[in-house]
Amino acid sequence: MVLHDEPAARERPGYELSDRYRLDHGTVFLSGAQALARLPYEQLRTDRAAGLHTAAYVTGYPGSPLAGYDGDIAEAAVLARADGLDLVFQPGMNEELAATAVMGSQLSVTLDSCRYDGVVGVWYGKTPGIDRASDALRHAVFAGTSPHGGAVALIGEDPSAKSSTLPSSCDATAIGLHMPLLFPGDVQDALDLGRHAIAMSRASGLWTAVKVVEAVADGTGTVELRTDLVPQMPVFEVDGRPYVPRPSGRLLTPFTLDIEREFHDVRLEVARRYGALNRLNTVPVRGADDWIGIAASGSTFREVREALAVLGLRTDDELRAAGVRLLSLAMPYPLDRDVVREFASGLGEVVVVEDKDPTLESAVIEALYPMAERPIVSGKRGPDGSALLPFHG
Repeated sequence: MVLHDEPAARERPGYELSDRYRLDHGTVFLSGAQALARLPYEQLRTDRAAGLHTAAYVTGYPGSPLAGYDGDIAEAAVLARADGLDLVFQPGMNEELAATAVMGSQLSVTLDSCRYDGVVGVWYGKTPGIDRASDALRHAVFAGTSPHGGAVALIGEDPSAKSSTLPSSCDATAIGLHMPLLFPGDVQDALDLGRHAIAMSRASGLWTAVKVVEAVADGTGTVELRTDLVPQMPVFEVDGRPYVPRPSGRLLTPFTLDIEREFHDVRLEVARRYGALNRLNTVPVRGADDWIGIAASGSTFREVREALAVLGLRTDDELRAAGVRLLSLAMPYPLDRDVVREFASGLGEVVVVEDKDPTLESAVIEALYPMAERPIVSGKRGPDGSALLPFHG
């Protein structure tokens, strides 16, 4: 089917709907959910070009804002198989069985019968789904990921309970599960951070969580296919040797106690270094006379920019003239303490903007507390303890 009314079609005659998944260069028109469906297909092509024989396995349980993701990934899987790539989509009976299946995709490389160098595993569900599947996910995270596989959890966030019984947030749960958290702000971010999510999982041995809000999942836009996006892999030595993740199904004491230590001494540190090396957190606006800084993550950062524009601070120059510095965090956990401290240097106050509980605010305070000179940190409450940003809605 040839499409003539999309932006990319006007630039390139003969544009087809399948191009959004099959092209590796130029621009395509995607929704956020379609960008995430493209992710394993694109990764398999990248691996094949690098001489790796990999497969991908996608499973999960639908729920808004990822309610239509199963249809998108099913379409991508058909196209991938037509190209000779092993992309398998299998809907889960429930969230925990799906998580256990993705855990198996990582453990498959430990078997002599494995036919692949690695398997990219993708789990999808909404925030109540990650709550429900937390035991299965905790075991899966402990089991680890393979260096040519990687596991990603796509978490549909529904903070206003539009289609959920309760308002909720996945941040604290992801942190409790030791899952690095990426938060895309738009469709382009969904594609780019998805690539980083797989690479970070391969480097660290951890599952990577991608927080997907409605504005991103249902949003659409023309996306640049970035062939120059080559994730930089950190080198981390353990006992004098570069760290290489090794998945293991030995989830019994004392092995699990060794893995617990590895989480804190190695895996999370590798993830933190990955985020710093690839500059996932940036200070896009700064000036010589800044007195206040605003920190936000993902789509919330876009909302902050919109709010500032409503107040009359539309451009970067207008923000600098007002003494406002901005910190954009695509990777709020594990937080890069160095970029937070560099951002806060010389400021009198930092305001953290986020939904629900003050997860990011607490991490910023923890990063700044050891500093002899540090700014006031406000968020849910102001410096005098009065309510500032709501916990609800």
